[in-house]
Amino acid sequence: MKAQIAAALHERGLELYHVAWKPGAKHGVLTLTIDKEGGVSMADCEVASRAAGELLDAEGADAPAMDYSLEVESPGLDRPLWTLDDCRRFTGQRVTMRLSRKVDGAGKLKGILESVQDDTVTVLDEDQNRRYTVRFDDVKLARLVPEF
Repeated sequence: MKAQIAAALHERGLELYHVAWKPGAKHGVLTLTIDKEGGVSMADCEVASRAAGELLDAEGADAPAMDYSLEVESPGLDRPLWTLDDCRRFTGQRVTMRLSRKVDGAGKLKGILESVQDDTVTVLDEDQNRRYTVRFDDVKLARLVPEF
């Protein structure tokens, strides 16, 4: 289903950036994060919601088995970096990272995302004036730091 939604959004000039499913006891939430060059508008979210909703309604069996809400959002200015490809796309930008385990004594990093090699990312931490190379699997959460 994810591929069909991504294709439908692509036809409308939108990118399916991330999909999250949060089940509940009786009601779940399916969240689609979309992106496009130049940013996402409310109208883009409406277009994506209609397109995805139509596909989910048509598929029936492949849709979530419980009652659910569909939410569509933009990644925001402090967009999460969920994959190594996201990190590659935003190399050179300021990021914050929370690590699942300490690397060279650091559990949090804030600085410039300098490079991505294989399964690692390198961040020049501005607080410690030190360069850290960490396995992406050890990154619990990574986000861009908005520039104002």
